[in-house]
Amino acid sequence: MTWKEYELKNQTLADWIPWSAITQENVMRCRDDGSVFGIIQYLPFSKGERKHPRMELPSLGRGWCFWIEEQCAAQDVLTCYLIVFWNPFEKSNGMIANAPTDMPVRWEDMEEELAHLLHQVARTFPQEAEAHVLSYQDIVDVLSYMMTMGRASVTMPDPPVNLDVVLTQDLSYDFTSNRVRLDGDTYLVVSLPSVVGSSESVVEELLRMFAAHGCPGRHVQRLSLFDEAAAQKELQKYTDAWCSSRKYIKDCLLDHVLGELNGFYNNQLVFLVPAEKEAQMIACLEKKLEDIGLPFLVEDFNAKNLWWGSLPAIHTAAVIPPICGFDAMEDLLMTTDERGRVDVSDESLPQKATPDL
Repeated sequence: MTWKEYELKNQTLADWIPWSAITQENVMRCRDDGSVFGIIQYLPFSKGERKHPRMELPSLGRGWCFWIEEQCAAQDVLTCYLIVFWNPFEKSNGMIANAPTDMPVRWEDMEEELAHLLHQVARTFPQEAEAHVLSYQDIVDVLSYMMTMGRASVTMPDPPVNLDVVLTQDLSYDFTSNRVRLDGDTYLVVSLPSVVGSSESVVEELLRMFAAHGCPGRHVQRLSLFDEAAAQKELQKYTDAWCSSRKYIKDCLLDHVLGELNGFYNNQLVFLVPAEKEAQMIACLEKKLEDIGLPFLVEDFNAKNLWWGSLPAIHTAAVIPPICGFDAMEDLLMTTDERGRVDVSDESLPQKATPDL
């Protein structure tokens, strides 16, 4: 027994945010594990092979994650992002094993390798998406919105280092309850189990509805990638006890579970709701989703974990099996159809607040 067991360390929010420095024009380097990520911004585009060829992505596996995010601070402003994250697996000789190509790369070449990949992915978007890789201040702006939901803006320091501190200083966060709070207002985390991707009309509808009532929002999907062999192994492990005496039933259940993109999948809506509107907005949300018959969960016990997992590079939070498969990247991105923009201008709050879930 030593007194070190009772040592108290005053940790700030910056101690938990890994964003360290922009070490290449398009690449954020994270501290501790040396992970890197970059951000592609795009416009919603028409889906379908008749419109354009399917997006071709390099084969990526463990250590790689996609965050697909839509941010809506005002009813008429919806911005879309694809965040590509790389957690390096370093070999004993100092080379990185899980590179996006078949050849290992050196640690010091990671930024250039990821920047090349980001531009390669951006070029696979259809022309109408106007996809482009963000750099410097634009990266800071996206991350600043994630932390403050548009309540504050941050000017990138020169040089762009210590961004974990710069992006979190003076923010009054409260993590003492299940739901994260900022300046006394609540981050409301909503899961829609039957919704996949960003193109379901309800996603845009809810983002614009909350924004119209002064509640900025984010729709965040995270896909922690597995390569084909690892995905098959994970699926087998998860379903090992299924239908032990009826293999043909198990085969039917698992048919087409895996696809071209496989991994652990999270899909949440995150809204920053003023304290005085929290019960009203939950009631409004309940009415909207019950009217269209869509299952949903206003997260409580897991809300904090899911909020952390919605932030880029925090890839160990909210890792939730089972493994999921998708046929193409377009299944997750924001695409357009004949419905056009959702009009929520007539949505009004219920007059009487209902209890929280």
